[in-house]
Amino acid sequence: MVWHAKNKSSDGFVKHAPNSKAWAHIDASWQNFASEPRNVILGLVPNGVNPYGEKRSSWSTWRILLLNYNLPPWLVTKKFFAMLVLLIHGKEFVNMHNFDVYIPPLIEELQDLWKGVLAYDLGRAIGQRQFTLRAILMWTIHDYLTYGLVSRSVHQGYKACATCGLDINSRHFIELGKVVYEGSCRWLARYHPYRRNQNLAHFNGKEEQRSKPQPIIALETIRFTT
Repeated sequence: MVWHAKNKSSDGFVKHAPNSKAWAHIDASWQNFASEPRNVILGLVPNGVNPYGEKRSSWSTWRILLLNYNLPPWLVTKKFFAMLVLLIHGKEFVNMHNFDVYIPPLIEELQDLWKGVLAYDLGRAIGQRQFTLRAILMWTIHDYLTYGLVSRSVHQGYKACATCGLDINSRHFIELGKVVYEGSCRWLARYHPYRRNQNLAHFNGKEEQRSKPQPIIALETIRFTT
């Protein structure tokens, strides 16, 4: 459980989770938490599967896993260490509304772990084994569909970009029969050649002079939705 504290990469390369920016953010923001290497860094993995292997099935099964990143990277995803914390199954497809019914008990337990629970470290000497164990959820791992469920963001339709928000260009492409998203050149550097006139035959056929969209602030989104 303390492997991560002794095996961080020293050459600047990200070789495993303890060298990630998310981990560094936790160490800088909650130093009391980071000072105890036995505190647990978790990752949430929600994903839907079809247990019957049929292309079209009315049955939906979602398993929610927790991964322990304190462990060496070759053990994190092993079956013995991956924790199945929630199983959602039924004939109805999981959406934002029924997903929120199942997930609150898990969130309450994660909040209790953040506050701290009494634990014993049998690797320590007698009299020094009792300590307060805390845990934090560092990130979630999922596809784009599940991203919409977890974050309650729009993930399909004309406003399907969670980064651009309402500031997105989209239209229904008749020939393809689907919604297409335009204006991706606005993410490029200001004088990138793909923005210029000689490239009007590509992309949406227009010169792009706009800057990239402003990032969505999570706190503002929560305040708006509540």
